[in-house]
Amino acid sequence: MKVMMRNVLVASCSLIAASGAFAAGPYVGGNYSQIQYDNEEIDSDTLKIDAATIRAGFEFTDFLALEARGGMGFDKDSRGIVDFEMDHLYGGYVKLGAPVGETLRPYVIGGYSKVKGEVSASGSVAGVNYSFSDTETFEDESWGAGLDFNLTDTLGANLEYMRYVDTDEEEISGVSVGLRSAF
Repeated sequence: MKVMMRNVLVASCSLIAASGAFAAGPYVGGNYSQIQYDNEEIDSDTLKIDAATIRAGFEFTDFLALEARGGMGFDKDSRGIVDFEMDHLYGGYVKLGAPVGETLRPYVIGGYSKVKGEVSASGSVAGVNYSFSDTETFEDESWGAGLDFNLTDTLGANLEYMRYVDTDEEEISGVSVGLRSAF
């Protein structure tokens, strides 16, 4: 995986040097996300919650951008004995894109994320009731891919998949759609 990311970075850097700006400058946007939580230790289905994310960034060229994000969850999901509720997430990312025409730009994104959430489980085993609840901060390298669509000179939309956390025990990922405005 690291070799592939390095090759993508080298190829993107060579494209950056050969191109002009697509929509260089700052931007701000918002996304609706469906965040998925999966825990390998607790045998349960994937938990899904709704979240909103605000993102701000700066496009240096049509191939390279830096982006910061912050978001919060709206609800809690329960499957079997497990509950998950996300308080907030934030992170910083490098975004490498390749424009396809005037309106479409596929991209890959990578960086680091922190997600704070509460995981709880309750039930009964052999007539003994138990309850477990833990507020935890998950942090890990993050990666994803998406499509940016330019609707006008200053307004765009996007569709994205992002893997925020992927440890031995837990995985937090999300699919999102959103709008953004360039300045």
